Parts: sequence; structure tokens; C-alpha cells
Amino acid sequence: MQTATIHGIEMGYRAEGDGAPLLLVHGFPLSGAMWQPQISALSARYRVIAPDLRGFGASTFGGGADSLDQYADDLLALLDHLDVRKVALAGLSMGGYIAFALLRRAADRVSALVLADTKAAADSDEARQKREQNARMVETRGLEPLADQMLPNLLADRTPQGQQQVVRGIIMANQPEGIAAALRAMAQRPDSTPQLSAINVPTLIMVGSEDTLTPPGEARKLHEAIKGSQFVELSGAAHLSNIEAPAAFNAAVDSFLGGNSTRAYGAGSQSSGRW
Repeated sequence: MQTATIHGIEMGYRAEGDGAPLLLVHGFPLSGAMWQPQISALSARYRVIAPDLRGFGASTFGGGADSLDQYADDLLALLDHLDVRKVALAGLSMGGYIAFALLRRAADRVSALVLADTKAAADSDEARQKREQNARMVETRGLEPLADQMLPNLLADRTPQGQQQVVRGIIMANQPEGIAAALRAMAQRPDSTPQLSAINVPTLIMVGSEDTLTPPGEARKLHEAIKGSQFVELSGAAHLSNIEAPAAFNAAVDSFLGGNSTRAYGAGSQSSGRW
């Protein structure tokens, strides 16, 4: 784990490998630790950068994030700190929402895009109310009730107990105020659907076949709206497809990035698959 002073906070991040840079943005309520299967496998070919967002993992909270734009600005500042001009950008769940925010702010910094188990639509009123309830729960009762509530939705029923405990440990290592701030930032995020048709870098969309939080139907909407995108459904995985199906996830990312590394970044080839 390394640290950098970014916008008044100490940001923890993992950076391994010497190839083309790949920035991995974690989901909620996790941290960069969720990407360990990808760091281990992909750092042989890429410079894999996996930060902890402010208030998550090893990163300090500072003033928190009042919108997803703050997380995007932090990530751009981290790239500047690392002297990285352009990256392949991958985000899962909340990480996908932040990827949209980063594209709105600095599309020229992104060479390729991986969207995993995420969606473009904004929250419904009901979902916003639920996020606020959860934020208040975390502020008053800590992270354990949230972990109990979310784990069954993050992982498939047959996920081994040891793997479930690893994910629980990642959740519990976060800061309650960071989790609450992220819930409120997600609740007010804009609808990114109008943005999709303007995405003009090679894009890979992946989703677990058993994801109930952002189901395959949501992923297919992204695939249909982003011209030339590729679509992969990961069989047997739920929301944390990178953890539940790491070999298939890594193979899809490596094949996608390898296939797009030798040509100018424009629209990728239209394709879909099931792993």
C-alpha cells in the first residue's frame, strides 16, 4: 500500500506493474482491496492502479465527498501525482458511477473503458430515501448492520464462506463517515444515460449473470447505448463479479485491452459473449 497527499487527504492506493496504466475504481461499500484478484493477475501486463476512495480503506476522510465529482477529482489528482496522463478506466458498481463523472470532467484522460455491474440511471426517489436511511444507520450503529444487509446482495448464495468473510472484512475496514458520505453522494448523482451516446473510446461492459443489484438487463442498456461496445456476462457471478469469477473477469479485461492496444482509440468492435 502506498499513499499520496491528494486534495488535503492521505489517499491509499495499490500500484503494481509497468505496462500501460489501468485504473480500477472500487464499488460500494468496499475499497481498493476488492481488486486484489485483478492486481495479482493483470499487473504482469499492465500498470494496475487501485486507489481507496476518500473515507474508504486506507484513505482519510477529510471533508468527505458531497458528490461523485469529488471522487473523480481525487482520482484525476492521483493520476497527476503518478505522472499518468491517460488510462484505461475500469469501475464496478459505484466505481462505474464515478467513471461517468470522470468522463464528464476529463474524457481526454481515458483511453478505454470497462463498466462492470453498474448502470447509468439515477436513483429513484425510493432508492434515495433508502440510501439516506442507511447513511443514518451507519452513523448511529456502525458498519456491521450494513454488512449484514448488503452481503446477500453482493455475492451469490453459493459463494464460499471464506470469500464472504473476506468481503465482510473489507467492508468493516472502512470509516462510517466515509460510507455515509458515499451513500449521499450516490443518491444525488445525475442520470448518465444521455452521456452514453457520446462515449467514443473502446468500451467493455461486464455483468454477473446473477447480479440482482444491477442486473444483466441494465448492462445490456449500456451495451446498446454505447456505440461499438463489447458485452460479457459472467456466468454464476452476482454483483461482485470480479471476486466471484476472477479468472473469467481477468481474461475478458485482458483480451479487451490487448485487442485495443495496437490501434487508435475509437469505437471498438461490436461483440458480446458469455464467460
